[in-house]
Amino acid sequence: MGTATYLYAFLALLTIASSCESSNLPETVKRLRFYVQDKVAGDDRTVWTVAETNFSQDLPSKFGLVNVLDNPITELPDKDSQVLGRLQGVIALSDFKEMALSMLLNVLFTDGEYKGSTLSILGRNPLHDGVREVPVVAGTGAFRLARGYVITTTYESSEGYGVYEYDVVLFVPQISDTDT
Repeated sequence: MGTATYLYAFLALLTIASSCESSNLPETVKRLRFYVQDKVAGDDRTVWTVAETNFSQDLPSKFGLVNVLDNPITELPDKDSQVLGRLQGVIALSDFKEMALSMLLNVLFTDGEYKGSTLSILGRNPLHDGVREVPVVAGTGAFRLARGYVITTTYESSEGYGVYEYDVVLFVPQISDTDT
């Protein structure tokens, strides 16, 4: 997609979010916690590099490296705990000086209370910060028109594998069937 397409998509999301705020619908605050199982090596990896610059590997920041991912999200940090869904999307290392991701992610809940619902995460994630905050810009199903944020921390990291804790705070409008 071209830059103009991304700009139009961003403006559409911004319009939806601002119309929700101005509608004065009552809101519910929802808090979620789940763990992202991130495997960057091996046959059953969940993260794949799809593009990089000719100098990405030479920079400490890995600037220009673009990955797609389809990571399981689990109820507990243990990779064998209940799978609640998938974290799918595109991440790009987009800072020359530090390892910082530009993230375009969707959380798809495939089990549990929020089965069939989604969240859209869009923002910057500076990887060397101990605690990172990333915006939630939209949602569907139980999270229709949600906005909020994710506080993410690295729970565990080893060669080729990482577990990330996602603490999510959402502001979800209470929409009745007659409002849709």
